[in-house]
Order: sequence, then structure tokens, then C-alpha cells
Amino acid sequence: MRKIANRLGCSVASPYSYYESQIDLVQDLIRVGEDELLSMLKAGVANLEHSSAFEKLAAIARAYFSFATNNKELHKVMFVTDYGGVHRKAFPQLPKSYRFFLETIRKGFDSGEFPYPKNEYPAIARLMWSWMYGVIVLDMTGMLRKRKGSDDPIAEGISYFQTLLGKKFA
Repeated sequence: MRKIANRLGCSVASPYSYYESQIDLVQDLIRVGEDELLSMLKAGVANLEHSSAFEKLAAIARAYFSFATNNKELHKVMFVTDYGGVHRKAFPQLPKSYRFFLETIRKGFDSGEFPYPKNEYPAIARLMWSWMYGVIVLDMTGMLRKRKGSDDPIAEGISYFQTLLGKKFA
């Protein structure tokens, strides 16, 4: 709270006028960020009603990437685990943004685009979410190296997922 007050140019007591604790402030930031991220995800797929699950997942990844790029500090608060149980308190259930993503994956299973048994759904969802998060972190830390001839890591990743997940391996 001292750092927050210092950045705001106010006394340490001022933030406590609005929040009982640092945890309350962080939870509020997480909720605000979650609402903004969910809005961006929904806007990203708004015109893709009849598109493939992969096209929708690419739009979700782009929206998530854009959110993180434009809200770096908020993204860190939302997705870095330095705050212990704060995330679980802010999200007693899965975050709406993650549920939106999961619903898109589920539709890919229902449509047959992912020719795998339904019990593979959680593993594929975790894999794809981890990839999106990883690309964002690599970009935020300046570690993302783009390949020659490919300046779009989202399109590149979705293309690989489409190739790998579109086939059933023995």
C-alpha cells in the first residue's frame, strides 16, 4: 500500500479509505481486468459465429495478447501468482474469460474439429491456454523471437494446433 500511495502522491492512509487491505485492492483490480478481458474476447469472436473453432481460438488468442500488451501491469496482477490465495478469493469459480475460452474448445469437440475423446478436453484446453500465456510472457519480457517469414506468432501457433489437433494420432 505504501508503494501505491507513493505512486498516487497521497498518504499511506488514503487507499485505506477505499480498501480495507491490499488484498481487497488486488481483488478489485483482478475483477476489473477480468471484465475488460472478457469483453475483448467476446468482441474478438463476435463476427465469427459460423467460423471454425480454430478461427475463434485465434481471435481469442489475439484479444488476450492485445489485452496483455495494452495492460501489462494489470495482466501481471491478474495472472502472476505473487498474491497467494488472492486469485482464488477473487475467482471462487474459474474466471469468466477462461470459461469463455473453454466453451470454444468444447464446441470444437462437439463439432468434431477435435477428433479426440471428451476426456482429452481438459488437457487440450490447458495446453492451448498455456501456449497463449507463454507467448504473451515471452513478448512482455522481450524474449519472443519471431521466425523469418513469420511475424505473427498467434497465426503460427494456431496453424500448428490445427494441424496437430485436426488429426487423431494412434
